[in-house]
Amino acid sequence: MTRIRAALIHLAVCLLVALVLLALFRFVWYPAPLFQALGGQDIFLLLLGVDVALGPLLTLIVFKQGKKSLKFDLTVIALIQIVALGYGVHTLLAGRPVYVVALGHRFDVVQAYEVERDELRTAKQTLPLWGPTWVGINRPVDAKERERVMFSALGGADYGHFPKYHAPLASMKEEILQRSRPMFELRQFNSGMEVAIRMWLQERGYKEDEVVFQGLKARSEDMAVVIDKKTGDVVGIAPFKPWE
Repeated sequence: MTRIRAALIHLAVCLLVALVLLALFRFVWYPAPLFQALGGQDIFLLLLGVDVALGPLLTLIVFKQGKKSLKFDLTVIALIQIVALGYGVHTLLAGRPVYVVALGHRFDVVQAYEVERDELRTAKQTLPLWGPTWVGINRPVDAKERERVMFSALGGADYGHFPKYHAPLASMKEEILQRSRPMFELRQFNSGMEVAIRMWLQERGYKEDEVVFQGLKARSEDMAVVIDKKTGDVVGIAPFKPWE
């Protein structure tokens, strides 16, 4: 076993692990385009750099056939990788989108770490693990509770962060349609991307006059939720600016 061959084998194993993780994050935990909207790709690239580059590089440096401490050295490298990988995966899981919440005038993406455990216990719920859940909201009748949520929203935690106020998305279709905006405004917010918007709609079998949109508030990049004008169903999240 040569030094280069050992490093290449290590690299192949790391690439396989990275591809499995990429598939899970890209298609399950951060379904497109939420990976981009939440900045998950930045953390993943850092994770990829540690897993794919650091480990094989260290193996290339320390590997020497017949070296007495070789097993110990490789064990230490493996432990460093496992700890780094575990930390990165934990960070990405904690930041995964768990709810896409309709507030009536816009949608919010709520990440796992933003939901308090006490709020989950009060609502007798657990966080979704295999991808985000789309929900609406049911505003409280009590004026003091409304005021509490209003002040909480100033700090970034709106109704979507309180699972006890979640309701089926279908219950808000009428309000969502009433407060949605025509697609020509989306084109105005995204000058020079008219073709991209038209292609996005065509791929989903829609024309511009058949849909409306609302803004989606996300940590790294705000996007547009496109909605069927007749049914009120969500067509998808489009990676275009929903406002100035």
